[in-house]
Amino acid sequence: MIKIGIAGAGAIGATVCRALIDGIDGFELVGASTLDAELSRKLIARNVDVPFMPLEDLVAAADWIVEALPAAAVPELAHLSTAQNKTLVMISAAALLLYPDIRRLSGGRILVPSGAIAGLDGITALAEQGIHSARITTTKPPKAYSGAPHVVKNNIDVTAITEPTTIFTGHALEAAAAFPANVNVAATLTIASRLRPEEVQVEVRADPAMTSNRHEIVVEGDFSTLRYTIENKPDPANPKSSALTALSIIALLRKQTAAFTIGS
Repeated sequence: MIKIGIAGAGAIGATVCRALIDGIDGFELVGASTLDAELSRKLIARNVDVPFMPLEDLVAAADWIVEALPAAAVPELAHLSTAQNKTLVMISAAALLLYPDIRRLSGGRILVPSGAIAGLDGITALAEQGIHSARITTTKPPKAYSGAPHVVKNNIDVTAITEPTTIFTGHALEAAAAFPANVNVAATLTIASRLRPEEVQVEVRADPAMTSNRHEIVVEGDFSTLRYTIENKPDPANPKSSALTALSIIALLRKQTAAFTIGS
């Protein structure tokens, strides 16, 4: 059995905890980290006493660690994990753009789930031959952007947005800094495409009529153009994230020990 710990038992981490408690072949949940144990217990919603512990103890106790933290907290966890040759499942892809040294750490390995987007198998396949361009437009309800650095810096009142509004255009690195909790999808697209962050174009839109989080992606290569749209319901416990995000982690874990898998 692979001993696995959850770094950050908020909305995403709690969902993964529930799946592990209910059973994922080959994995044994050994604990989680949290800043609010009472809230995490409510979110996990299982009659099981999940041990909560500091990150250092969690990394020491687990073979694999699932990261579900704010992007700014990821470097510490990445250093702890790689130093002890652990496997880190990192959902905060924006951290890989904001802190590129993470990808140069030696020891262990890092797995990045698909998160809130689809089609990464096609993108990674196309990247084998070379991708010319990639762009993504993300549209969410205005409240999903509350507290984002770009919103705060530019004094954007998201409650005053009454029609579809573009609140940001730029490249993926700029987007990661501007919306670290909202555009992990753009970072994941960037990494999968093998383009430089400055080459991936990002548009962020707020639409008060939206009840879902929408991502429109276009990727172009020599022989294929991938064009698709994903609409995800926001996670009820965290509207900045899509419910699909946690499910992608669970799917990745199931794939690791499965005797039969599908997709690249």
